[in-house]
Parts: sequence; structure tokens; C-alpha cells
Amino acid sequence: MPRRFVLTKVIHCLHPVYGFDVQRSCFHSIFRLSKGTTALTFFRWSSSETPKPSGVQPVVEKVDAKVVPKIKSTLFYDNSVKSVKYITPLRALREFILTPKDLESLPRYFSRSPYSGETQTQVFLRSDVEQLAYEKHGGREAFELRRKIIRDMERRARTDIFNLKKALKYFKSTLETNKSDPSRKVERQQSLSRSGPGRVVLFAVAVNGLNVAAKSIAWWYTGSKSIFSEMLHSIADTFNQVLVAYGLYSSLQKPDEMHPYGYIPMRNVSSLISGVAIFFLGAGLTFYHGVHGILEPHDVEPHHWALLVMLGSFVSEGCTLVLAYREALRGAKRHNFDSVRQWLLAGVDPSTSVVLLEDFAAVLGVLVAGSAMTITALTGFALPDAVGAIGVSAILAAVAALIIHTNTEMLIGRAIPSEKQEAIMRLIDNMKIIRGIYDIKATMIGGDAMRFKAEVDIDGRELTRRYVETLPLDALLQEVQSIKTEQQLVHFMLKHGDNLVNTLGAEINQIEKTIMKEFPGMKHIDIEIN
Repeated sequence: MPRRFVLTKVIHCLHPVYGFDVQRSCFHSIFRLSKGTTALTFFRWSSSETPKPSGVQPVVEKVDAKVVPKIKSTLFYDNSVKSVKYITPLRALREFILTPKDLESLPRYFSRSPYSGETQTQVFLRSDVEQLAYEKHGGREAFELRRKIIRDMERRARTDIFNLKKALKYFKSTLETNKSDPSRKVERQQSLSRSGPGRVVLFAVAVNGLNVAAKSIAWWYTGSKSIFSEMLHSIADTFNQVLVAYGLYSSLQKPDEMHPYGYIPMRNVSSLISGVAIFFLGAGLTFYHGVHGILEPHDVEPHHWALLVMLGSFVSEGCTLVLAYREALRGAKRHNFDSVRQWLLAGVDPSTSVVLLEDFAAVLGVLVAGSAMTITALTGFALPDAVGAIGVSAILAAVAALIIHTNTEMLIGRAIPSEKQEAIMRLIDNMKIIRGIYDIKATMIGGDAMRFKAEVDIDGRELTRRYVETLPLDALLQEVQSIKTEQQLVHFMLKHGDNLVNTLGAEINQIEKTIMKEFPGMKHIDIEIN
């Protein structure tokens, strides 16, 4: 530490005793010190609270501030102490313009894998990869020039629509070839028809498609505002559930390079679009048609078979509602929710939630529309029919608002329930190697999937004890006793320091595995050393 900086810190410490004036004068004098100065003389007034009166001689008190020289090590590292850098095969191929065949000649190493599905990952020495790239491309300058040219070409290709169309055409032409190559397939975690939400959505699409056809025919012959509202309702439901099915199908894809956290939020995206469509296409158009019926009433032909169509729609929508409710009930029990209502508001499974809410609205809408049609048929007045259409519109608007709210919360990144977060913290706190846990961020990333991030303090003694347990103590003692020079000491520390870091990484991996085992919905964990 520089001598003047030390003196400055001393002056700051003496400020409460000697006051601002002495502190200021010391700052002025500190820059006039010579390099050989080892003491300072400070002055203070007899009272620090009373300013110096004019003509009064101050009381002088000498205080010595010793300058402590910085301790410097005389140790110098020799060339045998080198930094080892590893690089993954994918980065080696991309950054150094190599092919998999080029890497076959390099020595392979293995490091701890950051992924839960494997214990080790293959790496190469970065120096080996660099040397291979320079030899292949004719030197470092030629390699840098070639890499610059390729990056410029890639940048232009990203902005060129023609290249995009060409790439799409190429992928279509090689689709049959790629089917036999598992590495090129779009991997999915589960089939849509085999998942519970998938079966619910597909069944709802089929039922609503039949209801659209039946209600369209009934409206064409009766001209009823209520039946028209129900027809629009079924059209909106069919469109939205097809959209939800697409989002659910996309969310089943496994994480890839472009989307490392997976496609799970696609459920919420499709459900959000569905909610907006219900609000505008379903509620908005239905409300307009109902108001138009009040302002310009018209005669309604009382076809009794139209009521049979509504009854059939009630039965079919009721079956879909029961199926969706059973799936929601299983989901609530699986995720330890006290009721289906809490499960819906949590937005755990947006696909099933949309179907459940839409079918609930459909059943209520059929009851409202059927009642309005019956009153109109018995009285001959068209007003109840138009009021029924407005009632259906209100139901659709309420359902759409709930769908939009829950999915927006999930897409923004809502925190996991506090009970679950506290349980995770208790699990980590109970581990002896963890001294403290800070800056916790635990969020839902779509469906029941969670992401957890925290900074932890590691107990160095416990970590060292676990490392020492893996060593033969007699051999370690002999190694220590054989140290005679400073360089041997340095190499000893470097060797065991590297092994200690590996032990730390293994302990962090074990903590992550324990959390994932206790909380199966935890998909991504980032634990950082504070």
C-alpha cells in the first residue's frame, strides 16, 4: 500500500478527535512528505467543539503515525507453472473452423459435466486446438483472416432473405435423409396424445368442431341471437384449442442450442393468444351482436329442434368439462395444491386450464342461451334472446380476463410459492458444507418447471476435510516432509489447490442433484460461490 495512502487513512481515523481543521491541514501537508518520512506531528485545540479564538495560542500535542512498509514476497514463478485452459468440442469446431475429423488426432480430457444427465464431459486443451487450427489454416494471421471472412459471410447471411429460403428448401429436400439420423431429429420429451393435457386438448378440439357445425345449422334456420353467440363461442373455442394444442406440442420439444431452457413457455404463449382471441373474437363480437338485437329486434322462428341442438351441445361440452376437471384435479394433487382453484390461479398447466375454463364458460353459455331461446319461443319477444347473447359475452370476457392474467404472470416470471422456496432453503442450509445462502431467485419458467439461482458461502474447513478424506494420509505426510525449497512448496500448493477446486465442483453438483431429487419440477439450478 502506498505510504501516502496509509497516512490518509490515519488522518481519517483521527478526525473525530482532532476536528475538521486539523484533518484539512493534514491533507495539505501530506503531499509535502519526503520518502524517508516515518512520523507525523498533529496539532489539536484544547476543545474540539470550540473554534480557535483570534490571538489565542493553541495547545500542542504530538502524535506519531508510523508508516508500515508493505510486505512483499520474493517468490518468482518459473515457466513450469502454466495455466491450463480447456475447451468443449462444439466451441473448438465453431471458433477455430475445424471439423470433427480434425479433432480426432488431439488428446482428449474429461471434466465434470454441468448437466444432470451425465457425470463427465469431454474437453480438449485450448492450446492444442489453437496449434491445430494454425497448422491447418497456414499460421495465426491466415487463421484470423479466414475467421474474419467467415464471420462477415455469416452476418450477411443472417440478413439475406434469399439465403433463408434456400436453407428452408435444403432442409425440406433432405428431410427423408435426416429421418435416419437421430441427432438431426427434433426430439420431444413426450408424445402429445400420451400426455394428460394433450388428450384433454385433442378431445376438446373434436367436440367443439362438431358443436360448430351443429350450431351453425341451427342459427341458419332460426336466426337466433343466442344461438349465433353460441356458434361464435364454439368457433372461438375450436380455434383457441387448436392453438393451445400447437403450443403444447411445441413445448414438448427438448432443450436445444437456440433454446437452452426448453420450449415450456410455449404453453403460456399459446394460452395467452387464446385468451386475447376469446376476448375480442368471442366476447366482443357476441356483445355487438346482442346489442344489435336489442336495437333492431327481429322475429325468431321457434324451431324446437334447435333446442335439441343446444341440449346436445350441453352434453358434449359437459363431457369435455368433466374430462378437463379430472385432469386438473390430478394436477392439483400432484403439485400439492389444496383445491383446483389454487391450481388454476397458479398457472401450472395452462393448456388444461384453458380447456377447463372454456368448457365451463361453454356449459354456462349453453344454459344462458338455451334459457333465452326458450323464453323467446314461449313469449314471441326477441328481447330475451338478445339479452342472452350479452350474457354469453360477459361469461366469455370473464374467462378471457382470467386466462390472460394467469399466463401473463407466468411469462413475466413469477416466483415459486414461498413454502416451496423455504423448503429448498432449509434443504441447502442443512448441508454441512454450506455456511450461508444469499440472493435467492426462484421462478416458474412454464408449466410446473422451476428455475433456481442462489449464492452460497462455502465452509472451507469442511471442504478441505472432505478432500483430505480422499487422500492417503501417510503418502500426503511424506509429500509434505519432502518439501525443501520454495518452488517445491508452490508446486505442492498448486497440485492440491487444483484438486480442492475439483472437490468443490463435485460438492456443488451433489447439492444440485439433491435439490432435483427432492423437487422434481426443478429443471435448472445455478449455484454460485459468494
